[in-house]
Amino acid sequence: MLNGHHGGNDLALCTELDFSANLNPLGMPENVRRAVIASASEWERYPDPMCRVLRRKLADKLGVGFESIVCGNGADDLIYRAVSALKPGRALICAPSFGEYHKALCDNGCIVDMHFLGYENGFELNDRILGSIAGHDMVIIASPNNPTGRTAEPELLAEIAGECSDDGAYLLCDESFIGFAENSEKLSALNCMNESVIVLRSFTKLFAMAGLRLGYAVCGSAETADRIACSGQYWSVSAPAQAAGMAALDENDYISKTKVFIKEQRECLSAELTGMGIVVFPSDTDFILFKAGKKLGELLLEEKILIRSCADYYGLDESYFRIAVRTEKENEQLMAAIRRIMNG
Repeated sequence: MLNGHHGGNDLALCTELDFSANLNPLGMPENVRRAVIASASEWERYPDPMCRVLRRKLADKLGVGFESIVCGNGADDLIYRAVSALKPGRALICAPSFGEYHKALCDNGCIVDMHFLGYENGFELNDRILGSIAGHDMVIIASPNNPTGRTAEPELLAEIAGECSDDGAYLLCDESFIGFAENSEKLSALNCMNESVIVLRSFTKLFAMAGLRLGYAVCGSAETADRIACSGQYWSVSAPAQAAGMAALDENDYISKTKVFIKEQRECLSAELTGMGIVVFPSDTDFILFKAGKKLGELLLEEKILIRSCADYYGLDESYFRIAVRTEKENEQLMAAIRRIMNG
């Protein structure tokens, strides 16, 4: 396998350009960096295991109840904790999508069914999924989806949430990348909350905080939130991560700037790839899925450029790749390298 199970793996240490990890190319905001450093005086004490101050600020920011929020050691941590706490016997996930959903479910003895997204409509989620929800205890979708970058239509999200509620299933909607999307507030599953819905978000991607690890879940009921909070390790969020999260919630201008930059660079990359005859799938976030020659990843690695092979995603094969949107200079370097390879 070209790139292991995730982007940003050990191969990145041997390359000069890493397009495999989908982190904000603008880097961590300086105010967040300063907040982490300023929290050093707290590092000799255990952090607040309940993240009370951070949760209150999140609750105010999102307009939800304090008791409905759970913080964790990144989105991955909360995926495993939610599955472990709620113990679904049978679950439905989309393919292609993030591999940790399948692993977390299988690790907890859950039967997993796949809802395959179609190549013919750009791997976009549509209402066909509504006929597959019955008989499942949990449905997991990602919006934007990874690796496709597509967000679900708000009307469809509301229908899925209603169907899950009627069928007694949990809907876990992973919104780890929604902060990069335009009109993210209108696209969020937070607009269709009911007792069955859990919305998962990450600070890691939007604020380039991969080394700090911080995510949170907003649950449709306080009982669900409490069950997830009681699952997993007790001190799951470090003091510096909590300090970073507090500062990040004030970074409105940074988020606005990020959305504009990502859209501009994503459109440039998509146009460049399409112009080379490569099949590019529409994206709403900070990465792009495309289909090219099977050896592209290996040939780029020879030029010390790492992209994400999607061969390990259900529903895809070794001809599919995902690239992050990086800085303008880095994006130009990647396009120049791919152009050299394509012109061979």
